[in-house]
Amino acid sequence: MDGRRCDATVVIPARNAAGGIDAQLAALADQRFDGTWEVVVADNGSTDGTGTAALRWTGVLPGLRVVREERPGVNFARNAGARAARGRILAFCDADDEATPSWLGELVAACANADIAGGYLDPTVLNSARMQGSRPANPPDRLPLIMGWLPYATGACMAIRADVFEQLGGFDVTYTGGGGDDVEFCLRAQLAGHTVAFACNAVVHYRLREGLRQIARQQFGYGRADARLLRDFRVHGLTVNTTREAVREWFALIVGATALRDPDRAGLWMCEAAWRIGRLRGSLEQRVWCP
Repeated sequence: MDGRRCDATVVIPARNAAGGIDAQLAALADQRFDGTWEVVVADNGSTDGTGTAALRWTGVLPGLRVVREERPGVNFARNAGARAARGRILAFCDADDEATPSWLGELVAACANADIAGGYLDPTVLNSARMQGSRPANPPDRLPLIMGWLPYATGACMAIRADVFEQLGGFDVTYTGGGGDDVEFCLRAQLAGHTVAFACNAVVHYRLREGLRQIARQQFGYGRADARLLRDFRVHGLTVNTTREAVREWFALIVGATALRDPDRAGLWMCEAAWRIGRLRGSLEQRVWCP
């Protein structure tokens, strides 16, 4: 594009994703978007040839480039991709998911009236029924709320006006525990007066983690992130449940441990247990009480 600005840049952070990134790039090649756009793959120190795999799509995807970011962490990669972007809108997705054909157009359209837009993560296409039942799904008719407070868009399916992204300094690279980074950005943006909208037709087919251990590790990270978010935003009004409520919920979880004998219910139980343990770990790390 000879250095000229385009309407949108799709930024894909990727680490050791050579075995799965083709499906996402193929999905992006099917986008029905009439504007000018480009794709930037932010290779986050991969050792499996992720960058080379992505570059095979040169000539198929508009303005495809690969940038290298050696510092480990999805936020370092996202920020590196954003720095290389020429789009007025930055659309973020993950390497292991698959965007539906209207995804980019719907996100860009939503950003005409909002500074940040988030779509819907649909888990039904790429995952078995058992895996779908292993964790709560995002609501299909609105953005999720963090602890019942403010809405946020998820990093696997979100768009941000480039000038707003630059003004806010990008994603906070100190969020390194495997969660909370997209939430933190959206909260910081709203507290600065920016708007967040839901683009209901901007759908990504979302790939869940495989296996209970991976699911539990992800949820543990989300729990730790809750404590960090509470530390950073409680002065602005973010609150958590009371100790009494938490004790009741822990008791119900322990009583419900019989779910581990049922393969169809074990995943959801593991999710909640790992998330709650993560909150306790985060409470110790952040010196807050996030039960």
